[in-house]
Amino acid sequence: MAEDIQVKREITIEADAKTLERMRKEGHARGFTVYCDEARGGDNSAPSPLAYLALSLSF
Repeated sequence: MAEDIQVKREITIEADAKTLERMRKEGHARGFTVYCDEARGGDNSAPSPLAYLALSLSF
């Protein structure tokens, strides 16, 4: 029987976000910039955080 080979990997993800105005946020990760806007209290200028979550699960 072949030896069990254990491979250890380390994954580092860095991201930051800031509030712009009202409920609008700007986020940065891996050189990309994304925006989100809360459904309640925002001005519908970008997808909501829940919409981003649904998108990430669909990929």
